[in-house]
Amino acid sequence: MDTNTSFLLDEQRFRSLFDNNPDLVLFQNNAGTILDANRAFFAHIDKPKGHVLNRPLSDFLPPNKRALFQQKLAEAFQGQTVRFDTDVQFDSLPPRQFDITQVPLMTDGEVTGIHVVFRDITDVTVAQLLIQQQAQKLNTVFEAITDAFFLVDHSWRFTYLNSETERVLNVQRAAVMGQSLWDVFPEESNGVFYQHYVQALHTQQAVHFEGFFERLQMWFDVKAFPSEEGLSVYFADITDRVKAHEELYRQNNDLQQFTYIVSHNLRAPLANIMGLVDLLASLEPNSTDFQQTRQHLQLNAHQLDTVLQDMNTILTIRDNHNVVAPEQVPLLDVIEQACRTLDAPLKQCRGTLQIAVPDTLRVHGNRAYLHSIFFNLLSNSIKYRADSRSLQVQIEAVSSSEQNIVVTFADNGSGFDLQKAGADVFKLYKRFHSQHVGRGMGLYLVKTHVEAMGGHISVSSHEGVGTRFTIHLR
Repeated sequence: MDTNTSFLLDEQRFRSLFDNNPDLVLFQNNAGTILDANRAFFAHIDKPKGHVLNRPLSDFLPPNKRALFQQKLAEAFQGQTVRFDTDVQFDSLPPRQFDITQVPLMTDGEVTGIHVVFRDITDVTVAQLLIQQQAQKLNTVFEAITDAFFLVDHSWRFTYLNSETERVLNVQRAAVMGQSLWDVFPEESNGVFYQHYVQALHTQQAVHFEGFFERLQMWFDVKAFPSEEGLSVYFADITDRVKAHEELYRQNNDLQQFTYIVSHNLRAPLANIMGLVDLLASLEPNSTDFQQTRQHLQLNAHQLDTVLQDMNTILTIRDNHNVVAPEQVPLLDVIEQACRTLDAPLKQCRGTLQIAVPDTLRVHGNRAYLHSIFFNLLSNSIKYRADSRSLQVQIEAVSSSEQNIVVTFADNGSGFDLQKAGADVFKLYKRFHSQHVGRGMGLYLVKTHVEAMGGHISVSSHEGVGTRFTIHLR
């Protein structure tokens, strides 16, 4: 095959490709004149070849697009391929969206013309616009719902979160988008949230649960729905509801204890009093039996009065729980004041007291409650000290990283069997040292005062070693 034949075949192949291309293709010179165009272009503008060739493309463009095409043509004649999207309305035809590519034709190192390819992307653009509109509608819905909401893919990466999620979890959308849920919250990677989310994806069944979010100290009600894209999670803060439930549970326990008081501690002395009064009526006033019966009557009356005083104390604490405004109380000051009250009995038993509390620590609470806490703890240490050694009491306090104050109160007293005491340690009228006189009110009051100020208390004890109380306050 000679060179001319080969060249002719190449030209025929190019011409076939040019004419049969489904995209609109034309060739322009540097003046913008159309020197050639394919069948698709003629068919689209619905004009014969003779009415198109050797005319500028601008003749077929709307006035508002002519400057754009002239600018892009000039850029292409600089020797670079130019690509851009725009809508074009040829003559009176409906506007269409085109992806336009301008490719320079180089001859001996110079640009001699530009091939322009119009690819109709109207349908794609409309579909993309529809998707954007639907996405915007969904975004509006997700932002309008009161629940926090987020989406993660199958790799646990955040693909969406609404503003309520940002507020509740204290995160910024831009910072966490595309990040793994477990990289953002690594402390939850093996916790209750992880377990339920994995269950939802594994079973392809929705899950509904309540969980405690450790970082923010919050309870959440969570609903998670699996899909082909990943997991959709709705959650709401129910911390107040859980706390109200816990408070109701605590009050119910208190009510049970009061029922116990009424049925036992009040009924026994009251029944004795009624029987003794009946007995007195049948005795001679000057007889020995009369005097003994009257003494028993007085003793039971005092017991009844003591129980009533205890009940009054407990009810007063409960009634004042939300009435007395909390204040910033200097912790060291109130501890020293409570200890001074018991200075005489402490010295009498040759006990020593060490206090390691910074004078800058302030507790958000009630001064009277704090005084009662340390008075009762120290009073118990003195009362239940070990006979074989001198009493040593240590009180320490530090400010924790969670902006709480942790107080430890420890002694080397007789201690008690914590396993045997179980859940009764802080209950009313529960005693663990039968050889000492007491009513079992002290630790109940301590716990009641601590919880009234929003704190909590725990205890560890060993018989013959001593007892340690740990108190968390705000």
